[in-house]
Amino acid sequence: MAWSRTPWSAWNGLGFGLVAGVVFALAECVASLAGGQGVLTPVRFAASVLLGASALADQPLGLTVVAGLAVHLGLSASFGLAYSLVDARLSPELRPKVAHQTAVGMLFTIGVWLVTFQFVGRGYYPWFLGPSQFFQLVMHALFYGVPLGLLFALAERRRVAIAIFEHDASEESAARRAREGTPD
Repeated sequence: MAWSRTPWSAWNGLGFGLVAGVVFALAECVASLAGGQGVLTPVRFAASVLLGASALADQPLGLTVVAGLAVHLGLSASFGLAYSLVDARLSPELRPKVAHQTAVGMLFTIGVWLVTFQFVGRGYYPWFLGPSQFFQLVMHALFYGVPLGLLFALAERRRVAIAIFEHDASEESAARRAREGTPD
C-alpha cells in the first residue's frame, strides 16, 4: 500500500504517544501497588534503563523518579511518533474507525513490547524479564495501544467532520454567489 495523505504531523504522534504513555504509567503504578509492590516500582524499572539495575533499590528516589519518567515519557513519545507513520499507511476509510485503530494500536504495541522486552531486554536489561511477561504484554496492549489507537481515531473523526463542514460551507457559498450572480 502506498503512503496515503494524512494530516498528522510529528507533533501529533509525539503528543498522542505522551498521553497514552501517561495512561500506561498510571495503570502500571496501580497494578504494581495492587500486586503488593511499591507504587514506584514501574518508575524504577524505567529508570534502570539509564541507571542500571541499581535503580531498582539503591539509587536516590529523586534521581530514580526523574530518570524513570524521562525514559518512560521519551519512549512513549517516540513510539507515538512511530505509530503516526503506521497510521499514515492506513487507508483513509479505516483511520476514523475506532475498532480498527484500537486493533492496530494493540498490534503495534505488541510489536513494540516484543522488540523492547524480548530482544533488547534479554540482551541488556535481563531484570525486565522478572515480572510476568504475559501480564506485561496485556498491560502494554490495553493501556498504551488502546489509548493510542483511540486518540488517532477520534482525531481523524474530528478532522473528517471539519473537512465535510468546510466542503459543505464552500458549496453553499458558491451556490449563493451563483444565485446572486456574483463571480467567484
